Amino acid sequence: MKRTMRWAVVPAAALAAGLGLCAGPAQAGAAARADYQAIAHPVVGQVGETVEVELGVRNGGPGPAGGRPGHGAGTYEVTPPPGTTIVATPHSGVRQPCVAKAGPSAEPGSYICSIGENFTAGERETLGFRVRIDEKVDGAEGVVRILDRDGEPVPDPDPGNDSAPIRVEVVDRVPQPYAEPATNSTLLLATTSGTAVSAGAIALGVTRRKRR
Repeated sequence: MKRTMRWAVVPAAALAAGLGLCAGPAQAGAAARADYQAIAHPVVGQVGETVEVELGVRNGGPGPAGGRPGHGAGTYEVTPPPGTTIVATPHSGVRQPCVAKAGPSAEPGSYICSIGENFTAGERETLGFRVRIDEKVDGAEGVVRILDRDGEPVPDPDPGNDSAPIRVEVVDRVPQPYAEPATNSTLLLATTSGTAVSAGAIALGVTRRKRR
C-alpha cells in the first residue's frame, strides 16, 4: 500500500504535545510489540544546493503500532547534519506532521515528526525533507531518532535501530562544456541560467510515503 500526500513543516506551536507512543509496555500474554526502525538517506549535492532527502521510520514488526486514536503511532526527531539547513515555509489548511523542536536542549534546526495511524508491520513512512548544503563539514552527521510523546528514547524489541545517521556527501561542481565560436562570425555566448533561492522562500516538500 502506498499513500502520497503533501505536507509542510511549521513552528512548534502548530502541534500539541502527546503525539502518541509507538508501543506499550510488555505484559504477559500481550500481543507482539512493534520494532520501529529509523530510516535515513544521505544528503548528496554541491555546496549551496538544496536537495530532497528521504527520512522516516519503518515498522519492522512483528506487531502493529500502538498509540491512541487521533494521536498517531508515535514520533521521531530529525536533526540535520552540521553545515546543512532544513528549509521550509508554512502551509495552512492541512495537518502538519512535523514541528520545529523547542527548548534549551534542542539542536538548531531540529524537528519532531508524528507518524500516521494504522502503521502496520512491514510498512514504512518517510518524509521528503528539502535540505540546503551551506558548507562542507568533514565528518558531519545528523540523526533520525525515534521518540515517545515525552521526547525520550523508546524502549522496543531492538533499541539498536531506533536511530540512524544522516551523512553528507558533498560533490564537486561539474565543469561547463566549452562552446566553440559560430562559423558565421556571430559570437556564441554560452550562458548558464539559475534560480536564486532564499531560505525563507523554499517550501519543505514533505512527501508522505506509506508502503509495504
